[in-house]
This record gives sequence, C-alpha cells and structure tokens, in this order.
Amino acid sequence: MAQTEADASLVRVLDAGRWTEGSAKGTYRIVVEEVGFEHVSCRVRIQWLASSAAGRNGNLVAEQAFAEVSSGFWSCGTGKQSIAVSAGNVLRVQATHAYSGEPCTFTAKLGTPGQYQYNACSSRKPASKTMD
Repeated sequence: MAQTEADASLVRVLDAGRWTEGSAKGTYRIVVEEVGFEHVSCRVRIQWLASSAAGRNGNLVAEQAFAEVSSGFWSCGTGKQSIAVSAGNVLRVQATHAYSGEPCTFTAKLGTPGQYQYNACSSRKPASKTMD
C-alpha cells in the first residue's frame, strides 16, 4: 500500500540559509515528516521561500523532495543537530537505515529554487537534482 500525505506526521521544520537568483532572493525551509508505523522512515522536503516583509512567511517558490533520504527506509535522527544547514548552505541529515541499522549522514549543497547537489553517502555517487 502506498504512503499518502495523511500517513505522514510532521516532525520538524527548520528555516535556515539564504538563496539568490538574479534579483530574487529568499530562504530555505527544511520540512521533516515521519511515515510508517512498524519501521518508521522519514521524508525530507526542501522548500525555497521568497523574501517577504519582516514577521511574515515568504511565498513558496519551489519545493523538492530530498529524494536520496526520502525514498528509502531511512529514519532521521531526533537530536537538534541531526538536521542542519551549515555555512555555504550545506544540508546535513543524519539517518539510520530502518532494517540494516546502517548510519548515514546525507549531505547536499542547496542551490537556486528547485536545485540541490547531493554528495555521496557511503558508496553512493553524487547526483544533481532539479525540479521536473
């Protein structure tokens, strides 16, 4: 049976980092959800928000699943540092495989709206992701 949006439980929202594309600019938002019940997996979405007036949420410009962590049986860490955006707009997600117990830190360089560059985790090769 396929997972639906209703099956997901919002775990964390992180606003961090800034993007610029021409005259447009804004911030990144990382949304983490848990899915499943016996072997809980996480789904991570990257959102690009346009800059807005102080105190208001910016408009959503683009959204992309962090497919490398979201499409497998990976459980995201629960600590404050388990999901972070560091200097240079580098997203790091610490996760553990639900079946094998293999730990992995998924890393991606966030780019302009709809784009990120995934960096290899273990033996996985780098790949570029763009909006369809």
